[in-house]
Amino acid sequence: MTFRMLAMAAALAFSLQGVAQAQHKHSHGSTHAETGKNGGQMSEAGDYHVELVAKGPAVEVYVSDHDDRPIAIAGYKGLAILSAGGKNKRIVLSVENDKLTGKADEALPVRPKGVVQITPPNGKSVSAKF
Repeated sequence: MTFRMLAMAAALAFSLQGVAQAQHKHSHGSTHAETGKNGGQMSEAGDYHVELVAKGPAVEVYVSDHDDRPIAIAGYKGLAILSAGGKNKRIVLSVENDKLTGKADEALPVRPKGVVQITPPNGKSVSAKF
């Protein structure tokens, strides 16, 4: 292999590494495949990690920071728009202990698709896609 070919291979390797790092940074704010501490699906919304747990018609939403430390959610509000039975269900979420909770009018899939909107006391809403 000539020096020129080695230099081109090294340049390609470094450029691919940059693409991979950019993709990782770009993925924040998108749906995550991992399972959260409470068995739900994870997503990011603004400065928050959001875990959505569906148990029958019950919905629980856990909010944490980027270091996965729970956020004190007193004064927060939420709205989940989740797909069930071919229809979108709007579920109002309110604070209960350390989470936002709500109830749909019918059972939801274990890993529902949709959006959870979280509004902290400062009024700046963020949305987590699932």
